[in-house]
Amino acid sequence: MSGIWEALEALHRKSNEVAEFEEKKALFSFGRGAFFSGALDYKIENMHFSMRPYNAYHTMQRFEFDVTEEDLCKIGTIVAPAMKWKKEYRSVLDRLDGYEWSIEYCYNGIQIKSYGYESFPCNYKKVVNELQEYMETLCKKYAADKYKEDEAEERRSLY
Repeated sequence: MSGIWEALEALHRKSNEVAEFEEKKALFSFGRGAFFSGALDYKIENMHFSMRPYNAYHTMQRFEFDVTEEDLCKIGTIVAPAMKWKKEYRSVLDRLDGYEWSIEYCYNGIQIKSYGYESFPCNYKKVVNELQEYMETLCKKYAADKYKEDEAEERRSLY
């Protein structure tokens, strides 16, 4: 009988390890912009940070580096107000190239997922400005050789 309990216990440990791995896989995503006017996409997967500029921002430097748990927890404190946001914000107006944004965060039991198209929660600018500033801090800290202040100003100015 003890063999069955040991097998069940091992299976339970394995399922917990799989759940932990899946949770750590995609930890953070933050994107904003519009197709023609340009967009920025930030991601942290498996503690690896990447920033990709698109379209009008295509000449900007891309960033990739590893981050610490402390960095990820700091992001969590910045995006914490988004826990009160709706999952989706949509404008009643139809626009082909409107401003789109999304924030996803999943770490240490905190899960946030919110998206918008031409519509925003009331404290959107405050949260996004603080988040963008921290993205700049990380890029400057881990990739100082690639960091350009003029590009940072452009990223900061994106609504």
